[in-house]
Parts: sequence; C-alpha cells; structure tokens
Amino acid sequence: MKMRVSQLKPEAGLRLIENVNGLTKNPIVPKDTIITNEVIDVLNAFAVKEVEAVKADNSEKLIKKKAKNHQIDPISESKQNDKKLLYFQQHYQEVVKEYKKEFQRWQSGGTVDISIIRRLVIPLFEQLEKEPIHVLFLQNYIENVQDYIYHHAISVGLISGYLAKRLNMNRGECFQVTLAGSLCDCGMARVNPGILNQNIINNDDQREIKLHPTYSYKMLQKIPSLSTSAKLAVLKHHERIDGSGYPLKEKGKNIHLYAKIIAIADVYHALICNRIYKTKVSPFRAIEIMTREMFGKLDVSVLQTLTNCLMPLSINMLIKLSTHQIGKILFIDHRYPTRPVIQLVESNEVIQLNEQNDISIKEILNN
Repeated sequence: MKMRVSQLKPEAGLRLIENVNGLTKNPIVPKDTIITNEVIDVLNAFAVKEVEAVKADNSEKLIKKKAKNHQIDPISESKQNDKKLLYFQQHYQEVVKEYKKEFQRWQSGGTVDISIIRRLVIPLFEQLEKEPIHVLFLQNYIENVQDYIYHHAISVGLISGYLAKRLNMNRGECFQVTLAGSLCDCGMARVNPGILNQNIINNDDQREIKLHPTYSYKMLQKIPSLSTSAKLAVLKHHERIDGSGYPLKEKGKNIHLYAKIIAIADVYHALICNRIYKTKVSPFRAIEIMTREMFGKLDVSVLQTLTNCLMPLSINMLIKLSTHQIGKILFIDHRYPTRPVIQLVESNEVIQLNEQNDISIKEILNN
C-alpha cells in the first residue's frame, strides 16, 4: 500500500515492502524495515514523499525489537569495534616496531633486506584486505608522534596496496605497490636525523628532505625482486600531475600509475595524523583538502577510488562533530561523499551535513 510519509506513525506497526532508493546502489532504507521515528526522520531528510508499507505481523513485538536494535549505544558499539580491531592493531604495532629497527639499521649504513620488509608488510596487507575497515583507523595507532615516520611507512604501504586492489590490479602488482609504498621513504634514513623530529623545518632542511626519493631509489635500485615499476614509483611518489612536485618535476603521463597511487596514500595519511608541527584532520576533511585544495596535482581517478574506499566504510560509525556533538553516520550520498547524513546520539535528530556548511566531522570515534 502506498502511503505518504507525512501520515506515517511509529505506533501503527507498519513495515516497508519496497526499498526506498536514493542515488546510490544501496537503498536509503531497505525493505522489511519497521517504521520508527528514526526511519521517518531519515525519509524526511531525503525528501521522500511516499513509501510502500503494510501492517507488520506481530507488529508490536517487531516494533519494540527494531526500536531496540536501532537505538544508538556508543559504549556497546565502541566495545564491539574495539574487539574487532584489536588483533589487527596488535599485529600492526609489531610490524611498525620491526620496521623501526630496520630503519635504524639503514641509518647506520645498512642495506634494505627486501625479504624482511616483505615478511613484515604482506601478511598485514592480506589481513587488511579481509577487514578493510582498518583503513579508517590507522592514524589512531600512533602513540608517540616521534615515531610518525615508521607508522607512515607501513600505513602508506597498506593504503597503497588496497588502492591497487580496488583499481583491479593483479595480486602481484598489489604486493609490489604495497612494498613500494612501505619503502618510498626509506631514503629518509640518509637524511640528517636531526631534521626528522624538528618543530620547524627551514629552507635548508626542506632541500635536504626533497632528496629522499632519490636516496630511496638508490637504496632499492639493485633489488631484483622489486619491479622496475615499483622502483620508479618510489622515485616519483612526490611528483605532481601539474609538474609542481619533486625531484624531477615530471608531469601527468610521465608519472607511473604506481607513483600516483602512493602519492595519494602518502598525502592522505600525512593529513589524518598528528605530527610534531601539525594537528590531524578527519578522513572526511582530508578528502576535501585533496579534492579541492590540491586539485590538478593528484590523479583524479585514484583519488576517487580512495573516496569510494573510505566513505562507505564509515556508515554506522560514531563520529564527533565540530560542534562537539556525537553522531552516527546513516547514509553517504555519492554527490557529497564527505558530507554524510548524521543521526545525533543525544536527540536522535537527523541532519544532512551538505546543508550545514558550518558543521564538519572532526573525528571518527569507533576505534
């Protein structure tokens, strides 16, 4: 039976018999959903005028069950996600710890043992493939900002590998991109170590830091198990489409796809992490910065792939808004991927962030 949303009443015990579709492949509200106040709020938020609904069997019992399931319980949801993420986080921390040892060995003049890096990074990447939600929380695992460089290496490798997978690269290529992403900054071991943890980077320091892609390439150049494409990606991961990057000032077509992937993973992770000289932004804000403020510098198709990877993973996640309110992400509109529909925890009010320009997502809380 077709019914107007304005006439729907939670106490009537109604059930949707058709999906309520938006502009994405996932419905705004799936069929068989019991009509509650929260469902009505979502329908109104998307300006839905009519729905197909019928009287539900055992309606009172179903309404209570659905209402109970729909209530936002930040503590229980957070605990559930904590349990889900704990094993990966422990594994990740162990990998970062071992990578740090390798980096310190390189600082003392040691060469890169690719078999060690492969043993550390590839199993972690395979774990992330099965549970990609971990991509949302890599920034939260940095307990000491002085260790950022080691976390950055591992995280850039993981994000790069996952982007390669989503770009439909074969297994071998995904592994090569993961390894290249994890090693693209190995040349920082040849930079004056005093620079790495400074609050202020002067022009001379900047010039030295900009040599690190060349150092990294030279350190990996003679490793036969690392492909030529992976080595070029390491050399060119700071190049930009418009030619404003370094060290070669390459443009567009001259930058290998692997390098474009790692460039985006590198910028994204740097934005979402606290560092000695800057404060992190949320994944949502990072995507906005990369899309708007870095337009023309990063590959559009790879950046869109990153957006398509991250945003759907955040559905049902608890977030903190710039207003300090806690909310739950209900829906991602592909037209406004960084401005989702939020249900506030305290009031259950549903708001569309694309209509609230003065409000932004400050942090994802489910970690």
